[in-house]
Amino acid sequence: MRGGWAATLWLHLLTGIAFLSLGTEVRANGFVRFFANQKIGQEIIVTGGFRRFPDRDKRRYFVRDRQTGEVEYVEYYGMTMLPTLVVGNGTVSMKASIMTRMLLFYSDRALVKDIPLKGESYWFTGTLIGYQYGTMGITRGMGVGGDPYILLRSVSANPPDTLPLPPQKKEKEDAD
Repeated sequence: MRGGWAATLWLHLLTGIAFLSLGTEVRANGFVRFFANQKIGQEIIVTGGFRRFPDRDKRRYFVRDRQTGEVEYVEYYGMTMLPTLVVGNGTVSMKASIMTRMLLFYSDRALVKDIPLKGESYWFTGTLIGYQYGTMGITRGMGVGGDPYILLRSVSANPPDTLPLPPQKKEKEDAD
């Protein structure tokens, strides 16, 4: 009995080491590769399943200026999202998964007053403001964090007019 437990633990340890020894390119999925190519401050458009934090749960974070050391405190509301389509510098379409979670922040409740506490079928436009654990968190920390943070600017039931079309697969032309 005791030997079986130790063997199982040893197997899990070896599996973890093998996973960590793989290169980032091997472990990275489309979501991770997409965000590795994005820049902080750019526009991101996203749709998928979401769940808002209850309105009573206003949270607070701080931003520190690296040059001056000044700290600014910001209060916000937020939601988690399991995206199915993300548009930024390129597009990525995927099946919603807990491994591809995003955090959307907003400071004005009026921005989301017309949407339910949870759902799908809405389009969110915002600014990419960071990644949990930095960029390396999202490229190397699949399943351990690395969630992208989006500062929400608008919400719509319809896709934005500026939404680029996904690339079309070329079909073989039939000769007559």
